[in-house]
Amino acid sequence: MCWKMLAQNSAVALPEPGGRKIVTFHFNSDNGVPVCEQVMAALISCNHGIETAYGADQYTARLGPAFSDFFEREAFVFPVPTGTAGNGLALGAITPPYGTIFCHEGAHIVTTEAGAPEFYSGGGRMTLLSGDHDKISAETLAQALQNHGIGNVHHMAASAISLTQATEAGVVYEPAELQELSAVAHNAGLKVHVDGARLANAIAHLGVSPAEATWKSGVDILTFGTTKNGTMNAEAVITFDPEIAGRLTFMHKRAGHLFSKMRYMSAQLLSYLEGDVWHRNASQANRNAARVVNALKQCADVQVAYPVQINEVFAMLPPTLTEALRQREIQLRPWNLKGAGQGYRLVMSYCDSADDIRLFEEACGSVPTSRRPLDPDNADV
Repeated sequence: MCWKMLAQNSAVALPEPGGRKIVTFHFNSDNGVPVCEQVMAALISCNHGIETAYGADQYTARLGPAFSDFFEREAFVFPVPTGTAGNGLALGAITPPYGTIFCHEGAHIVTTEAGAPEFYSGGGRMTLLSGDHDKISAETLAQALQNHGIGNVHHMAASAISLTQATEAGVVYEPAELQELSAVAHNAGLKVHVDGARLANAIAHLGVSPAEATWKSGVDILTFGTTKNGTMNAEAVITFDPEIAGRLTFMHKRAGHLFSKMRYMSAQLLSYLEGDVWHRNASQANRNAARVVNALKQCADVQVAYPVQINEVFAMLPPTLTEALRQREIQLRPWNLKGAGQGYRLVMSYCDSADDIRLFEEACGSVPTSRRPLDPDNADV
């Protein structure tokens, strides 16, 4: 459920100095959703009394045991306020200044994080790989490592691979795929990092345990995203390797992320795990995306770009449909997609307005229906 005093994830026009209006979009991003009630209640509950600063409080002390139980293995937890900080710290901890990180060319760390991994590693670089749906295959990684050369002093040291779960196309790595990639990486001496900005949505789709989705599949370190799924400003770098954790202890402080009032971040992370809030919210967001894509697939001339496996839908929409949506005051965010027509990205959340989804379905029902058979590659919801 949404925090009752905050706005829904819908399009609104906000006033701006000079009389202009800033237009936001329906289903724009799960980054903008309200804090869920349980997390907000935890923040209010921890806002009493005096606690020891810089992570020596009772809430932060519970993070290690809570996440160790969550992952079924000892876990070392480092709270950070943003995913960019998390990815940068995590990759900096496993990449020396002379090292390179293998990742997909469309990865968020490449396109949208302003060189954070290079910054936190003190000069490391990224080696970019290709693959459908922004996924890397084990074969692609093996070939890239062979081309790069392991131990070649004239090249940057092959140090890490970063995988996004789910990918920037909203597509999920199966545990078997992660295991194959991890085996190739570990055999070459690389550590495996997962950018888990939407990890909860991926796990909910897969129907596996957090352990099976991470360390049991060979993951050494991950950025555990929660902000998109109900917290205010709490993410976490999590590793299962004590040696990596030892480096992170100092990097975390030096980077300015050992907050003096850490209890407010820790309380959010704890409440996110309690009662399976993470899974409930992610499952609802995924179900909302399923409703949206099912409505879209009934419309003529709609092209769904990728399999819909989490809470994101990428599609090319005809003008008849966008006009029908506009008449219902639903505006969507344009997105650069390959294919005929204008592309859009729709990101659903755990607390989307039921009215917005109903209106969306009505708009889809008001335009010509599809006579084409559904593409089986895009039928996975």
